[in-house]
Formats: sequence, C-alpha cells, structure tokens
Amino acid sequence: MTDLDRFLISYASRHFVDADWAAKADRWTASFYTEADTMIFGAAEITRVIPGVTPNPRLALETDPGLLDRIPGVIFTEDGELTSAVSEMDPRMLLLLESVEVGEKWRGKGVGMSLAITAMRRLAVPGTVAVCYPAPIHPQHGPDEVCSYESDDPEVRRPDEEAVAKLRRAWERHGFRPVGEGVYAMALD
Repeated sequence: MTDLDRFLISYASRHFVDADWAAKADRWTASFYTEADTMIFGAAEITRVIPGVTPNPRLALETDPGLLDRIPGVIFTEDGELTSAVSEMDPRMLLLLESVEVGEKWRGKGVGMSLAITAMRRLAVPGTVAVCYPAPIHPQHGPDEVCSYESDDPEVRRPDEEAVAKLRRAWERHGFRPVGEGVYAMALD
C-alpha cells in the first residue's frame, strides 16, 4: 500500500464561542478521504459528552438531537445521570456515534466502521466510552421519525431487520457490547 492509497481523516467542530453545552451538543464531523483522491467519500458524526461537565446531556440532546434519537434515552436517566449499564464502565468521556456513511464504492467492506472507530479513538482521552446504535441510515427519515425497521409492514421490516442484525454483529466484532434497547458501547482504552 502506498501513501496515496492510505485513508485520511479530517475533523471539524462548529459551535458558538460562548457555548456552554447546556443546550447544544458538542458535535464533531470526521471526514474520510485518501491522499490520491482528496474528495471526501464518507463521514462520521460524533457527539462528545463529558459526564459531570455537560450539565444534563439528555436534556441538551433532546434540544439538539442530531440523529441521536435513541442513544440518550438509553444511556442517560431523566436527570442526566448515567444509567447503570454505562456507569459501570466509569467513563471520563462519552463519544456518541450519530452516523457513519460512506460512498457506494466503500459500502459493505467495513471501511466506514473502521474509520469511525479510528476517528473516535483519536478524539478520545483515557477512560472514554464509545456508544453507537447499529442501524441502517435512512435519508428519508428525520431525527424525530421512526426508522422503517420498526414498521409493522413485513415488506419494509424484513430487509431492515437483516441489516440491523448484520450491523450489530459487525460492531460486536470490533468489541462493542449491548447496553440496552439496541444501543452498544465499548471502552476505547
């Protein structure tokens, strides 16, 4: 493999100068490209939460959810404390993976998942826990809309259920474990 074939990740974070994270998420975008073709072929959206510093992460993520419709309700209590499944991991920081998407050429090869995990490792500090909800991305759904895998329509439901099962197995191969309601977590140490 030459340097031209190697993957590169660039990071971006946008926030107001006076942001206190009480009402807005600390959201990062990791963009993926190669040296040979500097055109971005994929990205991961990652939200950073620091327990004890972010006042009430669940409330902030309800106000500014991005694509995190399920994760906050599983890992945070109503008052913003960590649920026991996550608290047992004793996280110093949480990196919530909102989405990973790569171009058609790279799909199904594990590239997006591997690059997203690498991106989270680069953003991590000792004691960081990564959290994800393995499910297909449906561009036609907004953050407050239910994905079709929960549909009662068997024609819609079956392919999504198969995709979810495959994605969960793939995340498990990388070390992620279920913490509840389809949400997975892994210590990044």
